[in-house]
Amino acid sequence: MDSNGLSDPYVKLHLLPGNQKATKLTSKTIEKTLNPEWNETLMYHGITEEDKQKKTLRITVLDRDRIGSDFLGETRIALRKLPNNNTKKFNLYLEHAIPVPHVKEEEGKERGKILVGLQYNIQQGTLYASIKRCAELIGMDKSGFSDPYCKVSLTPITSKSHRQRTTTKKRTLNPEFNETLQFLVPFKDLPKKTLQIGVYDHDLGKHDDYIGGILLSTSAKEERGRHWIHCIENPGQMIEMWHKLELDS
Repeated sequence: MDSNGLSDPYVKLHLLPGNQKATKLTSKTIEKTLNPEWNETLMYHGITEEDKQKKTLRITVLDRDRIGSDFLGETRIALRKLPNNNTKKFNLYLEHAIPVPHVKEEEGKERGKILVGLQYNIQQGTLYASIKRCAELIGMDKSGFSDPYCKVSLTPITSKSHRQRTTTKKRTLNPEFNETLQFLVPFKDLPKKTLQIGVYDHDLGKHDDYIGGILLSTSAKEERGRHWIHCIENPGQMIEMWHKLELDS
């Protein structure tokens, strides 16, 4: 609270457990009020059913000052309380700061997620791989951020054009690419092919850091295999799916 008895409040959101820097969302600041009204929507991408069962939304209200911010209060909502495809309103009391739970080792190894669209055009004999975006990447630089880009290869490689990459996005853990890469490949060969997607952190003058990746093929497990098979079974249709990045994809 400021000397005038008012505050300049804003809200920070985090998903717990997880990478706090990658899941931080911030509202606008409402100046000189104790009864702020934001009417603002902040969005998380790539929330899975597993996330809904395990994760909690941390809501922190702060008073913005010229130097730093003062803590006003916080509250939390378990994602499992939220209905699918519907809005639910909560009236919650702000509380004192609640300790952040210790991150389990397996949760600390999460590399992030990637949204990929696949479409095969029979007339053109072309596979379209649309790299939409990534979410909650780990930070590889000292700043806690990364400069991510994607390498995409169709293996076994039979042409130089079967190895491509996206542009690089600067200083972000939630990059939005919206880039579509094209691979000339006979339809009959798709069941024997693997689409390899790796996400990297670009470093000047150094070897780029590998963040994580995925392999899509008929032999891949779970969603990765289903995604590739759906692409083959539904030519002409763009099929999008989120996938977890793994260090050993």
